[in-house]
Amino acid sequence: MGVKGRLKDMGLIDMVQIFGSERRTVAIHLGSEAGYGRVYIESGSIVHAMYREFKGTDALYRLLAWRDGEFEVEPEACAPERTITGPSEPLILEGLRRMDEARGKGIAVGAQAVDTESIRLINRLLELKILEKT
Repeated sequence: MGVKGRLKDMGLIDMVQIFGSERRTVAIHLGSEAGYGRVYIESGSIVHAMYREFKGTDALYRLLAWRDGEFEVEPEACAPERTITGPSEPLILEGLRRMDEARGKGIAVGAQAVDTESIRLINRLLELKILEKT
């Protein structure tokens, strides 16, 4: 059985970190006024993302910027293809960096407000050595 909720209550970054630490295989279906997207995690690592015409990291970075919308987690869902390789932490950090950079330039990211709390959380996790920069 899957889990449903709102992104303002639990963001995509939080879900990626939780499923990553638990080494789970899931599909996260996302929907908002901006459209529909999916992120696939296999054994705790992000392996595929899609949003509109975007795939891979381009789609993932856009979806990470969403601050509201709905999500549904589908357990044990296999990705239709692999468009992302490597560990998830650097992808999350790059997504946060891009959001921060866009915010500094006054750019609306994915038609959503950028959440600086997520950036603070990642920085704190780096300080505590729970996450590592690569």
